[in-house]
Amino acid sequence: MKKYAPYLLLLLLVGAVFFLFVRPGKKTAKPVSTFVSLKKEDKNPYGTYVAHQGIKRFFPEARLLSNTKNFLQDTLLNQGTPGQLFISIGPQFGISTYELDALISFIEEGNTAFISCFRAGEALENLIDGRASVGPIRSYPFADYGPDTMQVELDAGPFPKNYTASYPGVALEGYFVRTDKSTTRILGRGHEGRANFIQLKKGKGRLFLHLSPLSFSNYFLLYQNNIEYFSQVFSMIPRNTHTIIWDEYYRKRSYDSDNKNSWFASIMQQQAFRSGILLALALLLIFALLEMRRRQRIIPRVEPLKNDTLDFVKTMGLLYYEKKDNVNLAQKMSAYFLEHLRNKYHIFSKELDEAFIREVSDKSGADTSLVTAIVYQIKQVGNEGVISDTDLIQLQTNIEKFYKSV
Repeated sequence: MKKYAPYLLLLLLVGAVFFLFVRPGKKTAKPVSTFVSLKKEDKNPYGTYVAHQGIKRFFPEARLLSNTKNFLQDTLLNQGTPGQLFISIGPQFGISTYELDALISFIEEGNTAFISCFRAGEALENLIDGRASVGPIRSYPFADYGPDTMQVELDAGPFPKNYTASYPGVALEGYFVRTDKSTTRILGRGHEGRANFIQLKKGKGRLFLHLSPLSFSNYFLLYQNNIEYFSQVFSMIPRNTHTIIWDEYYRKRSYDSDNKNSWFASIMQQQAFRSGILLALALLLIFALLEMRRRQRIIPRVEPLKNDTLDFVKTMGLLYYEKKDNVNLAQKMSAYFLEHLRNKYHIFSKELDEAFIREVSDKSGADTSLVTAIVYQIKQVGNEGVISDTDLIQLQTNIEKFYKSV
């Protein structure tokens, strides 16, 4: 029994682990998303699904549309008719100077723009002649840490009474450091009573700028009676609004487009110019790739090596001839001739006799009389130790004739 004890203990341990951690039928709760998306279709705590659906309750007769282009391209924002409401809720409102001019024209025609974002951007700050800042949003786009309570309030001046709303969620918000009170009106405040909601009148319409977009998140609006905050804010919108345009373009823009490159971005919106730029870049790329190849220089022509042996012999021969040292010259010519026979025909005989003449004639194919004449002259130089100019020339002629004949 003792030998089975370790196996029984192991079986009990596996059963205990299974019972504690892998029990069937018990589902693990899905973690709550803390991602701050501010998307109209997002039902997570920090989406804006409740706000998007709730806006229909205030304007039941109005059409609810979505824009996917900027103010210079979207035909929904350039109809020239009053009674439209543009709503943008996102992390920032990156609008260029050119697009801002179109937005102002849209408002002056009798329309309303409601913009809620953490960062207003330089273009909007110049429009309201003010300056905005942003609070502790280090955790953005996740609401994982930071202040655990956010409180917003509406001033009693523009509204029936002073209204305050809060929720136990993370406090990610912006605020106005300075505003021009002659052109703007403060409607609400956030942390420490700093202004976060203002109104600006332009022509026949109005611009509402709100720096606490989490006030329109699902978590905030569904917490206790905070939906009343939503109702109070949008009670400022004219009731004759017939078209609501929910922004889907500027919410996705991840930069402040009022920068030095905004003019280029506007030009690039023209299809013809954009096509030309892309074509030029493509041609430049092709040119660069072709020029990257290693260029092969022209290979110079190499002249074949010249055989200077005969020239050397002729030069030396002329040298000896001019010195009138006929014997020395004849001896060198004879030695060179005999060396030639040894290297080419392997004739090593030391005696210049009839046998030597026949061997040279047989192996070289030269005429016997020519070989005999050359041998006779070589022997004459060796025996007599003297040779005339005529005989020297004759020896040279016979040797050259031998070279040419074989």
